[in-house]
Amino acid sequence: MYVLLLLFWIILNGKITVEIFAFGVVFAAAIFWFMCKFLDYSPKYELCVAKNIIWILTYFVVLIIEIFKSAIAVYKRVYSRKIEIQPQMVFFDVDIESEFLRFVLANSITLTPGTITVDVDGNHFCVHALDYTLAEGIEDSVFIKMLKIMEGNCCG
Repeated sequence: MYVLLLLFWIILNGKITVEIFAFGVVFAAAIFWFMCKFLDYSPKYELCVAKNIIWILTYFVVLIIEIFKSAIAVYKRVYSRKIEIQPQMVFFDVDIESEFLRFVLANSITLTPGTITVDVDGNHFCVHALDYTLAEGIEDSVFIKMLKIMEGNCCG
């Protein structure tokens, strides 16, 4: 984050000189200190992101693939006269301690067509599925497995 703050300073100035760089170093350090002291920011977060960059990119690709797969499944159910839609509420628990990663999971479920996260209470999720087949295996989904690995990388 410190480097990004310094680069932002240089970009805003439009040119780089020794004086601009020196002031940027001081100002970026002051802003970074402020963030750590008063905004509960931690350099540990940056280390966690760096450790998980491959998993984060893979998660994004898997999310896009799951969105397309679910969109096709929803399309088939909505436009087929033969398939009867059977909505279902699914309740399940996850053992993900990070509030941010539970937030990512809830949003990933909601982004996937045919499902929406209705409620999250701690580790307990309530998800509405357009059809029961869209909810099958949601408690053991690839999203949960990948998020557990990412959480393990940060704690270990």
